[in-house]
Amino acid sequence: MIEFIPRPYKLFNKIQNYDWGTKDSRAFIPKFLGTAAEPDLPYAELWIGAHPKAPSEVMLEDRRAPLNEVVEQHKRECLGDYVAGKFSGKLPFLLKVLSAAKALSIQLHPNKAQAVALHHAHPENYPDDNHKPEIAIALDSLDAIVGFKPSAKIAETLRSLPELSEFADQRLVETAISAKTDSDREVAIRNLYGDIMRRAGDAGSLSACIVSIHNRLSMKRILSHEERLFLSQHELYGTDVGLLSFFFFNMVNLKPGQAIFTDAGVPHAYIEGNIIECMANSDNVVRAGLTNKFKDIDTLLAIVRYEFGECPVINQAQEVGEVVYNTGAEEFRITRYAKGAGFKRVCQSRNRPSVCLIADGEIEMMWSQGGKDHLQSFSKGESFFIPAFLTEFRISSSDGVDFYKVDVP
Repeated sequence: MIEFIPRPYKLFNKIQNYDWGTKDSRAFIPKFLGTAAEPDLPYAELWIGAHPKAPSEVMLEDRRAPLNEVVEQHKRECLGDYVAGKFSGKLPFLLKVLSAAKALSIQLHPNKAQAVALHHAHPENYPDDNHKPEIAIALDSLDAIVGFKPSAKIAETLRSLPELSEFADQRLVETAISAKTDSDREVAIRNLYGDIMRRAGDAGSLSACIVSIHNRLSMKRILSHEERLFLSQHELYGTDVGLLSFFFFNMVNLKPGQAIFTDAGVPHAYIEGNIIECMANSDNVVRAGLTNKFKDIDTLLAIVRYEFGECPVINQAQEVGEVVYNTGAEEFRITRYAKGAGFKRVCQSRNRPSVCLIADGEIEMMWSQGGKDHLQSFSKGESFFIPAFLTEFRISSSDGVDFYKVDVP
């Protein structure tokens, strides 16, 4: 067996070229990595972690080894006793750089029990048995829809959407608009949204509804945020039922450093922007629109959380320096360090693993091993894995650095 020693390991990461990614001169991920973009190839996600679908690799002696296999062979050294025991010997988080040129699917993620059941019943569509709480942190900006708006705002939107009654059950639309209490209105909206999604297979009626909305909005001089979004995404997705979700969900625009957290059951879609994303180590997604991938409307409606209210923004004040993005997730905690020249810090691993990603500048890692001090530098676009048994290390930057560190709380 190749010797595995306590030191930082540079990660060699894989890119996912999903069709919604940015291309050509707009391709963010190649610029982030300092590489050239291939013509007309979408660059959607950079995966940094040990998910078996696209594991990062590390250098062991003279060859690259997938990080998930390294963790499997060296659980205690990589993860430490606590993490190895709690998370079944697997690195519990997955870090990503995500770059969206157009809307991702209308989606949500199952909780742990639901993920186990879905994976057992349909492994071809749900590739693992883990849940997927996730945080999105804006690098420049992010437009997204997240969770149901306050019910009164949805009712107000429905009043200005007469075309919906020609597609959905008119009685449900009228009840959602006329309900006198929040409780009654929320029940009506829940029934209405379910009715809309279940009717998605009626292509003719759906197309007529969406085309009518499109034609009316195209004539308006002043548009709301959701109306502008409807029109822009209609150009990309045609008469997809996911377009109607824009009228039910919160519209969120994140500025640099701001973040949103989506727990199990919360419907959402990222529309456009470049973000750091961190999640439990899973690729389970329940989709219901704005995608050519497998849609599972029945499952989505069975597990969606009908919680009405504004979407909370983490780090609303856009603080910099050292920001901990607390989410309550057991699998990960992400901290951003935006530090000026002369930054130094002595770090303890707490016998837990961590991953660092450099967003800008350069960082130096110093550690002792075998009675000697060692030094390694990492610059923009590079990432590295710190195994649990590297108990103490020092980080510094002479000219300033902006980096993200993920560990286990």
